[in-house]
Formats: sequence, structure tokens, C-alpha cells
Amino acid sequence: MSSDMKEPGDSAAAVLFDRIAEAEKKNAEEMSKKAKYKIQIWFKSDRSIHKPVLYTLSAWESGKRLHGGGDEMMFLCRRHQGARKLSRFDVVASTKKDIGPLGCNKFIPGELIGPGGVVVCPHCGVRHKSDQIGDSVLYNTTVDVAARVLTDWWLRLDSNADLYAKYTPTDPRTIMMSRGYNARLAREKKGLTIYPLANIIQDTMNGSSPEARFKAFITA
Repeated sequence: MSSDMKEPGDSAAAVLFDRIAEAEKKNAEEMSKKAKYKIQIWFKSDRSIHKPVLYTLSAWESGKRLHGGGDEMMFLCRRHQGARKLSRFDVVASTKKDIGPLGCNKFIPGELIGPGGVVVCPHCGVRHKSDQIGDSVLYNTTVDVAARVLTDWWLRLDSNADLYAKYTPTDPRTIMMSRGYNARLAREKKGLTIYPLANIIQDTMNGSSPEARFKAFITA
């Protein structure tokens, strides 16, 4: 048998290899379309157009990388009320001069929390303990301000985030979900609605500002 001849199994193996490579390429292309982050707004009081609304905001790294895994909650480089302000020992690794008394207010990946709960902000180099910083922020504002805050967070995450919204049990969104599915699922999901990045990009390309679109999203 000459050296350029192949065993019958070689052809089948080559076809299988090509199919695997094609599937991996398609998977990578689909993954690349997804947002790198997600921002969650969770309403703690009933929504109102005019009155202040109580809600929390949190940010997550989406579990979309090819290695899989779930979403990873992010921390803020901003010490919460009750935690002591930064001391010179906390900023020893920092070369930044625009750090406030509580931190630089940028996002810290949850995976950076080290042994003993110590974390160094990758942006400003300030050192915190995990119990000094938070993974969510509580607000009590009008929906106009909420839309501006959402826009600020979205821009700080490189305009690369989906928006998630959760609601109170008495919110029309939760009630609508209970009618469409069931009350137990609606309570578990808290009326969850999602504004995907692809839709945000499409809407803003049509001339709307992110702030206007986000207000429409949280008041719908």
C-alpha cells in the first residue's frame, strides 16, 4: 500500500473532526454576541412614575465564556456606610490620586476576593476586606433618576451589559407572569424581565438615548 493511501477510518475521523471544529466555531460566534456583563435592578417597593421608588442595583459577569460556569457577582470599590474610611495603609499599593475616601467606585470581579476576604481593586490598587464593600447598592429615587443611574452603570461596564429587572409580588409584571405561568414560578422569578444588549444596541441605533430606553424598560 502506497504512503498516500488512507485507512477507511481516516476519512470518517476527518469528517468528525471537521464537524467538531464547525460546531466550536459556531458556538464561539454565538458566545461573542452575548453581553459580557449584566446589571440587575430589583424593585423593593411598587413602581411609581412620580414618587420615589426603592430598588437595588447589582452587576454580574455573565457566565458566557467558553469554559462555562454561572454568573459571577461583582463588588464595588466603594466602602459601605459603617465601614471605616480609607487609611494610608489601604492605599499603599495605589498609584492613583483620584480616589475618594471610600474608593474609586469601579467594579471588582468577585473572583478577585482572596484568602481572608482581602481584595485589591484592579483599577486603583486600593485594598479592602470583603465585608467593607458591597455587591449591591440601595437607592430610593424617582424612575427618572433610576434611568440615569442605570445608564451610568451601563457605560461604566463598557456599554456591554444586559439589563435584568425584578419586581415586588404586587407589581403588574409579577402578576402578569403568574397568569401566564403560575404563581409559584412568578414569586421565584420575581416577575423577571430582560432587556438584552442586542435590543439595546438596536434601539439606540434608531436614535433613542440609553437613558430614554432604560426608563421605558423600567416603567413598562
